[in-house]
Amino acid sequence: MTNVVAHRKASSVPTRAELIDRARALVPMLRADAIATERRRTLSTEVINALFAAGLFRVFQPARYGGWQMEWGTQYDLGRVIARGCPSTAWIVCVVGTHAGYVARFPMEAQDEVWGDDHDVLIATGSVQRPGASVKRVAGGFVLNGSWGFASGVDHAKWGMAAGRIEGEPEPRQFLFPRKDFVVSDTWHVAGMKGTGTKDIELHETFVPDHRALLTGVFNGANPPGGAVHDHYLYRVEFRPFSGSGLLGPIMGAAEAAYEEYVAMTRVKQGAIFKDKVADNPAVQMRVAESAAELAAARALADQTYDLLNARGKAGQSFSDEDRVMVMRDRAFVMKLCLQSAERLVRMMGALGLHDDNPVQRCFRDLHAMAAQIGVNWDVNMAPYGKWALGIPLAPTWGAVQRPSATPK
Repeated sequence: MTNVVAHRKASSVPTRAELIDRARALVPMLRADAIATERRRTLSTEVINALFAAGLFRVFQPARYGGWQMEWGTQYDLGRVIARGCPSTAWIVCVVGTHAGYVARFPMEAQDEVWGDDHDVLIATGSVQRPGASVKRVAGGFVLNGSWGFASGVDHAKWGMAAGRIEGEPEPRQFLFPRKDFVVSDTWHVAGMKGTGTKDIELHETFVPDHRALLTGVFNGANPPGGAVHDHYLYRVEFRPFSGSGLLGPIMGAAEAAYEEYVAMTRVKQGAIFKDKVADNPAVQMRVAESAAELAAARALADQTYDLLNARGKAGQSFSDEDRVMVMRDRAFVMKLCLQSAERLVRMMGALGLHDDNPVQRCFRDLHAMAAQIGVNWDVNMAPYGKWALGIPLAPTWGAVQRPSATPK
């Protein structure tokens, strides 16, 4: 661990405000590359290198491994800024960058393998076990075969994770493996969020040792194996309520970007036939106001969500059923408000709103794509609150019960 300690002493930990300034400085570059990023269907090496150089992937990386181990919600601030240039890039920073915090929950041996020689590591996760994929128990670990879907940023990842289940066992596991042990299957041909490169991970007789495999209940629950060695609540707290809220930065930022771009264009736009000033139309004014109000409401709900999560985490408190279903409800409602705001605006643009190089249209498509993600999906996340409110028993979730422990810091 000599390298780790030496690097840590030499590193300067930025403040949250400094990281936001670094993100803001990258926006012109990201905006200039946004169309090419969509056509490429993945971020460029130049953009990835710039994000690493700015330290934006170290937000939830433990200090022990040269990271900033910042408070949950920092990625929300970064995503709102970066999405002004490119929502796909914001997704990689906020969602894929958060996976460093996932690795910090694994045993120390696994963490040493990921960061022992290199602190600039992107970790992609395959969250969906495709039909035919299998996990088998063998001596000392597991063997994985098949495809795992939706691994954003996998083209640039040095490590991968997959959630897999042994046939006949009720509880899945999280598996961690290096880049040499998997191949990338190019399955990402989509209408929105094209630049995320959310392709499939393919594993062929891949051996994963026991120390790089965690039951999902242990992974999501309080006090996972890796949490004891890090001086931060985030690595010890019950994690499931946190995970879906990591999406809100790109969502909020894309909606705000759509609003800002629409307003800027409409202030100077003239009608195609009579050359009247579009901004003088009372209907346009009212719809702009409604979209602005939706964004203000979405921001308030997002802030409330992060306040609750951090308060529980810092105090070492377990989450009540009400906490869990309220967090799910509110992040889905943030998604709905942001989507409605952008959709209203793009519909007022007429044929101009159909063009791929129109940033309002790109943000609109990206928001529709983000709305499909399970963490903010309306149907998935709203029903549990309704069940709770009506007194209907909730289905158990892996890692939802906090085990006895010392108070996280």
